[in-house]
Amino acid sequence: MKIKLLYIVWNNIFLRNEIHKHILKFIEHNVVEFDRSSYDQFKDKSYITTLNWYGDTLPDKNEFPPFLKNLYLNQFNMLLITLPNSLTTLTFGDDFNQEIPPGTLPNSLTTLTFGYYFNQEIPPGTFPNSLATLTFGDDFNQAVPPGTLPNNLTTLTFGVEFNQVVPPGTLPNSLTTLTFGDGFNQVVPPGTFPNSLTALTFGYHFNQVIPPGALPNSLTTLTFGDFFNQEVLPGTLPNSLTTLTFGDFFNQVVLPGTLPNSLTTLTFGAFFNQVILPGTLPNSLTTLGDDFNQVIPSGTLPNSLTTLTFGVGFNQVVPPGTFPNSLTTLTFGFDFNQEIPPGTLPNSLTTLTFGDHFNQVVPPGTFPNSLTTLTFGYQFNQVIPPGTLPNSLTTLIFNNKYNQVIPPGTLPNSLTEQRNSSYLRKFIKKVIPC
Repeated sequence: MKIKLLYIVWNNIFLRNEIHKHILKFIEHNVVEFDRSSYDQFKDKSYITTLNWYGDTLPDKNEFPPFLKNLYLNQFNMLLITLPNSLTTLTFGDDFNQEIPPGTLPNSLTTLTFGYYFNQEIPPGTFPNSLATLTFGDDFNQAVPPGTLPNNLTTLTFGVEFNQVVPPGTLPNSLTTLTFGDGFNQVVPPGTFPNSLTALTFGYHFNQVIPPGALPNSLTTLTFGDFFNQEVLPGTLPNSLTTLTFGDFFNQVVLPGTLPNSLTTLTFGAFFNQVILPGTLPNSLTTLGDDFNQVIPSGTLPNSLTTLTFGVGFNQVVPPGTFPNSLTTLTFGFDFNQEIPPGTLPNSLTTLTFGDHFNQVVPPGTFPNSLTTLTFGYQFNQVIPPGTLPNSLTTLIFNNKYNQVIPPGTLPNSLTEQRNSSYLRKFIKKVIPC
């Protein structure tokens, strides 16, 4: 019956033209920018769903567009009046810094963003229970008492200046993502973070001991800022954690049993330079971003590891048996310039990238038959004899200064992409298989 009615309406030329006209108006006026004067003169307000407002004088509640969903208050800095109940997203510009009386924000609001200068006390009852995402600007640095944040909040972001104690009970049990700004550096005792939290990010200056039991068992992603350099004791990190990132200044010994077996991605910062003992890295680990310069004893890297990235300073010999057979992607950093004997690279490796200082002879048998992508860095300028590059290779990248003759038979038939210097581009046509 509904399909038949639609068919009748659509075949009516007048109705079809009316529908088409309204669709075009909706497309044209869906997102608009107005100040008070231009808004009063605009006739097609009912098509507006997103309004960018300039100036301090807002329309009355019943003068807003009836289907308005998103309101952006640019250059607005007046006491807020009651807003329409259709609103789901409200964004203040950088100038706004006024108290918000309880009951001002509509119960339909799901996303609220404050601009740079907002720094007002927020009493309980200010935020509606519908609010799911809340972002404070850089200047905000007010205490947030328990009961202030609504029970449906899932994402909370603080700005640069926020550095207040967060008492237990402040963060609602609905919260899943919490981001602190660069200025936050307060103790976080057990009970601070709700059991719903899955992603936690600390800012640049955070450098407090995290006692065992402070991080909830729901946490899957934990990111520390650059200043964090505290010992992390066994039992601190929850067994739910899958991704852990340390900042640049972290340089503490990580004892066996500290990293949970659930961890799949681990990244150390620029100054980490501690020996990693066998048994420290969990068997679940698949990605290790590492900027240290220590010998890696055989058996240190877990058999599950698939991606390994070394940082700028790493320049150690890597004997056969260092890399597990699970490894598929290996990236060496800027300083690495060591010989790689045949048998060092595992047969599982598909992608290999060398840093700018690498300039060693690569004998035949060095690269495994699994390798598909090979990238050499800036300094590499060695002869590559036939038999060096495996038949599995599809992508080969040289630096712009590579200037060696490539004899016929050197490039495998599997090669589909080759990037290199202008010299080699001219020469490659004579030797690359067709």
